[in-house]
Amino acid sequence: MTSRPSAAESHRIGPRRLLMLLGGRATFRLLLYGSAGVLVAAWSQQDFNRYAAAIGAASWLCMLVESGPEKAALTLIPRARRTREQIAGMLRAVVAYVPLPFIAAAAVALLLAPGSQAALFLLAAAYYVAVGCGMLGVAVHRALGRYSRDTAYSSLLGFGMLGMAWLAFAVPLPPAGYLVGLLALVTALNMVLVRGLPRGGGAPHRMLRGVLARTAVLMGAADVMANATIGTLFVELSLTSYADQSGDLYLMTLGWGFAVSVVYTLQRIYQPRLALRMGVDGQSGAAARVRALVRRVVRLSVWGSGLWLVLAGAALAGGLAGTRSLVVLVGLLASLLPGNALASFGMFVLENTGEAGMRNSARAVVLAWAVVTVLGALVIPFAGAAGAVYSLGAQGLVVGLVLRKHL
Repeated sequence: MTSRPSAAESHRIGPRRLLMLLGGRATFRLLLYGSAGVLVAAWSQQDFNRYAAAIGAASWLCMLVESGPEKAALTLIPRARRTREQIAGMLRAVVAYVPLPFIAAAAVALLLAPGSQAALFLLAAAYYVAVGCGMLGVAVHRALGRYSRDTAYSSLLGFGMLGMAWLAFAVPLPPAGYLVGLLALVTALNMVLVRGLPRGGGAPHRMLRGVLARTAVLMGAADVMANATIGTLFVELSLTSYADQSGDLYLMTLGWGFAVSVVYTLQRIYQPRLALRMGVDGQSGAAARVRALVRRVVRLSVWGSGLWLVLAGAALAGGLAGTRSLVVLVGLLASLLPGNALASFGMFVLENTGEAGMRNSARAVVLAWAVVTVLGALVIPFAGAAGAVYSLGAQGLVVGLVLRKHL
């Protein structure tokens, strides 16, 4: 009789599996960019700005429903033995039922005010909640050792998005109709995912529900607040005289999102193995060496982010404030990425060291959101989209300072 593979064997990341996972996510991102280009050609500048403002403000909801539960699944399920079916069953319910009230609210808004900006915001919110639940569904499949669902879901969603964009160009389809089509596609894909997940086999124990909820909240704070920070900057930009630069900022954040998603995807791919390792020898010499490495990385993040703020601030004061040059905006965002990536690595390791590490990571990102929000309120009215990018630069600095204090 063939023995069941161990958890470590089920989550072994060889070159073929790594390329398959990265290929699926890269396909989705490339098709996302392609669809954005088609939409620019399909709609007027006003319609695209309305769409970009809704999408930009609602995008953080994807991480709200995905990140914490996904990290909890990838940490708890590989370690669990008797309770893995119950944990998966609880997360299955999230995938199946959380999108429903958002879809209902969007449907009501379409009936009452089909052409309003409020209807667009609610459609964007429902879409991102559904996508977040879908990504959670594929994460639960990965935690159970079923990695192929991730690639299939990402690829089908990307091709569907591009198809809807071409439909918007050919028909033509307005922003609300485009989002309705995307929402229907994601809902269908999610239904397929749910069918393959275990139901849990009975009501889970209260303590197990508490462990799952606490882990999801603490581990999800970093990504939720990072996306909420982007959404807050979009809202602040829309309230200024530079509101017509929302489309420019949206196009820039597509590239930013791709770079961040690569870092995020690699962390999630290796999280089950890190969780198994830290769960077994979290107090060993290896863990101490990891902490020492993270301290050095965080120190680099603090100095790099601080230097970037000084140089970028000087550039804005020297005449770049309010610019609509995509080259300048791309340069600002690209130069900002290393400091943020280093801070993200520090949080990735710290939040897998135990509950204290999770709490410290959560404090860091909440404080970073508050600082970026205040800085954005001061800078964006004078510098537009470039001011929004500059305000985002405070994120890596604040996170690095807080992590350095607690490491």
